[in-house]
Amino acid sequence: MHECASGPEASSVGCRLALLSNALSRSNRGGRWREHPVAQVQGVTHALTHSLDDLPAALDTLLASQPDVLAVNGGDGTLQTLLTACLRRGVLEQLPPLAVLAGGTTNMSARDLSGPVGWRRAERALVALVARPPATWPLVRRPVVQVEAADGSLFAGLFFGLGNLVRGVEFWQRTLRENPGAGEWGVGAAVTRTAWGIVRREPPFEGATRVQLHLDGAALAQTETSALMVTTLERLVLGMRPYWGNTTGPLACTWMDATPRQFLLRLPFLLWGQGERVAGDAGYHSARGSALRVELDEPWLLDGEVVRAPGPLAISATRPLRFVDLQGGRG
Repeated sequence: MHECASGPEASSVGCRLALLSNALSRSNRGGRWREHPVAQVQGVTHALTHSLDDLPAALDTLLASQPDVLAVNGGDGTLQTLLTACLRRGVLEQLPPLAVLAGGTTNMSARDLSGPVGWRRAERALVALVARPPATWPLVRRPVVQVEAADGSLFAGLFFGLGNLVRGVEFWQRTLRENPGAGEWGVGAAVTRTAWGIVRREPPFEGATRVQLHLDGAALAQTETSALMVTTLERLVLGMRPYWGNTTGPLACTWMDATPRQFLLRLPFLLWGQGERVAGDAGYHSARGSALRVELDEPWLLDGEVVRAPGPLAISATRPLRFVDLQGGRG
């Protein structure tokens, strides 16, 4: 459902735009961030980061400008880093609308939140919107996934995973990330390789992860899982929607037993939201809820980044944030 931006500048034409660019993201390397149309908008507050250490100062600069819209020019990891920093500062739910540009390699979050368009078209849409009153900007509202580790450290993102999802991402980072064909199809290749490794029980995909799961306070039966994911996104890479069921809640949770039955045969139904065809006693499960407790002793995944913060983990959803629908804003 769409809405329009609002705020103190809603009655005037134009808006205050702040832009965070990750110089190391795929579309920004070699100084290409200078070529982006949005970086050339007159009056834009632009902060460029070259490492995680640059983010605090960049965030100070951007928020001090009191922007009507904060644009993020990077990949999934850039957005996750920004969301996490804002959560830790206690300002996450006070952020202005976010325009997420597909400047990284996979751009799963950008394609779901701001529209399935490439960064060039998305930036043209954003530049066109800058001249319009903020009250007319098309928005979507979406909560993000909040993770609290046992040591009290906080993280925010859109996609949490563990088990073979972690091992699949590590495989992708080692072998496919820097290839010219990397991106959504590269991730698809990694999914295929992970699935083949699970079926053939080849290292490193042969093992299961020992976990204890509690969804909204209710214990789930299994103690070992091949993979688990939690997300607030509606669609993942390649349009995947691997969640189903009739329960409600902002967190979509899907997991598989240690040895799910007929995995390759059932995988297409699992990935594209026809889970009812694989549910039951075959080892595939999906449910929605508001809070998940995960007890584990392994690394876990948040938006493509492997995290080694200790469990147990308390996973919840924030209140909905506002994101600019750049596909809707192209007209």
